[in-house]
Amino acid sequence: MNNIKMKITTVQTVDDAGNEDIIELVTEASMEHEHDYIIVNYDESDITESKGTRTRLKIYKNRLIVTKVGTLSSRMEFEESKSYSNLYTTPYGTFDLDFNTIAYKNGLDEHGKGTISIEYKIIFSGSEESYNKMIIDIF
Repeated sequence: MNNIKMKITTVQTVDDAGNEDIIELVTEASMEHEHDYIIVNYDESDITESKGTRTRLKIYKNRLIVTKVGTLSSRMEFEESKSYSNLYTTPYGTFDLDFNTIAYKNGLDEHGKGTISIEYKIIFSGSEESYNKMIIDIF
């Protein structure tokens, strides 16, 4: 297991005019290399409004699984041109979310360093949509 630093940038388009809400988290994490994937674990912070939540990234070459346990609970899968459903549990209730991945690019090297970029839509309870981007930089 290696200790690493990473930056996660999420960009959400919040209206039809293209205005964006941007959140950046820079954190320390642990990394483990498995046979065909990498596991990265980190604790959320006040910046993400998820303090008390532990996040695990299971990074494959063509897919990413994000699992959150704690104050928030969810499992999100991102694989290009695929959709996955998820129950997102918060202190305010549980929500049905669908994740439709538009693009997934894994630019990590053999040491797990580099950038992953994802473009996706979140569909809330089958009706309202949100366009999002996530960039994960591991250094």
